[in-house]
Amino acid sequence: MKIKFSKIAQLEYEEIIYYLYDNFGKEKATKFSDLLKQNLKQVKQFPESFSFFQNTDKRKFMVNPYITVIYYVNKDLECVEILNFWFNRSNPEVLLQHL
Repeated sequence: MKIKFSKIAQLEYEEIIYYLYDNFGKEKATKFSDLLKQNLKQVKQFPESFSFFQNTDKRKFMVNPYITVIYYVNKDLECVEILNFWFNRSNPEVLLQHL
């Protein structure tokens, strides 16, 4: 399956990388990017292996203890759409309103 990022997810990813780079250095930004790539590789091979987010048709995986990725498996288009990067300390009800 192909993986594509929504516009919002792409912006959120860039913000996370810039934040990590500016505040913690290149090594932390690269580590986050590498962890994301590892998870995306698994999602690409087994898109339904991760649990559902709340009571929705969206799925989730944790990149690290602070960030969770929300995605949707579109079987008709045979792709996985990355919808959001979610900060785990945030209220999930806010995210549910955006999905």
